[in-house]
Amino acid sequence: MLERLKSIHYMFWISLIFMVFPILPVVTGWLSAWHLLIDILFVVAYLGVLTTKSQRLSWLYWGILLTYVVGNTAFVAVNYIWFFFFLSNLLSYHFSVGGLKSLHVWTFLLAQVLVVGQLLIFQRIEVEFLFYLLVILAFVDLMTFGLVRIRIVEDLKEAQAKQNAQINLLLAENERNRIGQDLHDSLGHTFAMLSVKTDLALQLFQMEAYPQVEKELKEIHQISKDSMNEVRTIVENLKSRTLASELETVKKMLEIAGIEVQVENHLDKASLTQELESTASMILLELVTNIIKHAKASKAYLKLERTEKELI
Repeated sequence: MLERLKSIHYMFWISLIFMVFPILPVVTGWLSAWHLLIDILFVVAYLGVLTTKSQRLSWLYWGILLTYVVGNTAFVAVNYIWFFFFLSNLLSYHFSVGGLKSLHVWTFLLAQVLVVGQLLIFQRIEVEFLFYLLVILAFVDLMTFGLVRIRIVEDLKEAQAKQNAQINLLLAENERNRIGQDLHDSLGHTFAMLSVKTDLALQLFQMEAYPQVEKELKEIHQISKDSMNEVRTIVENLKSRTLASELETVKKMLEIAGIEVQVENHLDKASLTQELESTASMILLELVTNIIKHAKASKAYLKLERTEKELI
């Protein structure tokens, strides 16, 4: 239990400072001592909401908080209406409500209606005072929904950042796989040949078959030169992108982002120069990245075709 209390954000603890206002009348004798027990019950319920993992207990504590605010505002002192801010903080930052669909929000608004109704019907408050109360409640509600909106926007930004990070990881993984496959295909066989020919050259050297040793060394030298050229080619190819591989990459990116994608590729690869294909691939990647980050799309349709003058 102590660990759960420690996990409560300090801002919730700071808000309890305002409990001095209902406790002070008890200390001065303006209210009976039993009101202090009700105040303590309110604090226990407030902390209970923030620490319990049980949904039933959470609703019980929430009901106690609503009853405390409504009852005290209607029957003790109207200034208890300011305690709706305690409930507002819970709605905004603890229950993480997303709008009017939340039952917590409806009970919060119903409590306000009960307070105003009781004051109008049973206490027959003046119109000026009613206006004062309605302004306070409107301020509480506007602040509550404003904070909820800010939190929702922040949550969306955080989710977008995580999604972008996942996409970046996918791109990096694809690039690593591409490099690894190219190196394996080109250098794996080369190193195997070098190992065999080196062993053969050593054996021939021990047999003093120097002409054959010279031949093997020349072949090893040629293989090394060819291997260096292949590495240069791989490096050059890394700078260029194939449209087919880029299409597969962007499809995966869109799927990760939860966007349904349809691709129609009418381009003839043989008619594309390496420079044009690389440029088209980079444009395609930038296009899809912008769709994910800014378009808020649920579906994407990609069509690639070529006219006499341009690539679309």
